[in-house]
Amino acid sequence: MNPFFKIILEVAGTTLPIFVVIAIGFFIKKRGLLAEEHVPVLNRLTYNFGLSALVFINITENKFSDIFDVKLLKVLLPAYFIYIATVFLASYFTKINIRTKSAIMVSAYRNNMAFIGIPILLYSFGNLASAKASIVMAVLLPLNIIMTALFFQVFNVSLNSAPGGHNTAVRGFNVKRLLKEIFLDPVIIAVAAGLLISYFNLQLPIPVKNIFSILSDMAVPLALISIGASFKFSHVKNNLKYLALISISKLIVFPLIAMLFSFYVFKLSSLDASVIVILFGTPIAVATYMQSAKYDTDHDFISSAIITSTIASAVTLSAWLFIVKMVF
Repeated sequence: MNPFFKIILEVAGTTLPIFVVIAIGFFIKKRGLLAEEHVPVLNRLTYNFGLSALVFINITENKFSDIFDVKLLKVLLPAYFIYIATVFLASYFTKINIRTKSAIMVSAYRNNMAFIGIPILLYSFGNLASAKASIVMAVLLPLNIIMTALFFQVFNVSLNSAPGGHNTAVRGFNVKRLLKEIFLDPVIIAVAAGLLISYFNLQLPIPVKNIFSILSDMAVPLALISIGASFKFSHVKNNLKYLALISISKLIVFPLIAMLFSFYVFKLSSLDASVIVILFGTPIAVATYMQSAKYDTDHDFISSAIITSTIASAVTLSAWLFIVKMVF
């Protein structure tokens, strides 16, 4: 078979099932098989147990020297901060209301690495790529949480006095709450524990390993179903121009910056470069909405941005996966 068409089939075999399952999640919710109030519970269940177990088990099954590479951080951090600085400058001088402006800013850089990035890498390149992706997530999760709080502060967006409410709000940078959010994050804990076991080359007892394997098996299907179930199209028609700009910057510009750093500046291995590009090319994370619910920002815009970027990423992620397989 022609190598070109072989790669196309490999890409389709990876991305098509993932986005079909997301669509199934949407129709499950639409048919009333999953209630509205149960969607956040499903998200938390998937993240706290399924994804954390998947991250942990993938790391423990690989050597520390194979997983951790300082070059990954050399690409990760400059690409991340250059992109954020560019988006911040573009957003800051946009003539729209503060609540929407802050929503645009935080939507532009929060990636769904966990629920979409890891499945794509796992099915395309195996559990070593998934383990490397877990390291990237562990580095970016605290940065994302801190940067989101900082940007809301810069844009003078209040912290709600009650979760999800628009009641009297309070000002201030709650360091204690941020630290708790970072250090008690299940994925960060799973990465740290997995790295310790991998570094000391410890073997998990068979019953323990089987427990994590069972939990990890539910991660991908539940994650994809929860994304589809989270979709609400009622607000998508508003701010279409800004939603389109965010999708373009998020799904094309961000991974392009990552690829340039990976390929031309630091010359990463093909696997490491593929991991970075795919992770940076994922759509907006559902967690963006969950964290923004604590602030008096434009939640409807963030919800719409998650939907539009996820749908668009069915095409762009397939394209990026094709590119990294051809180039790297």
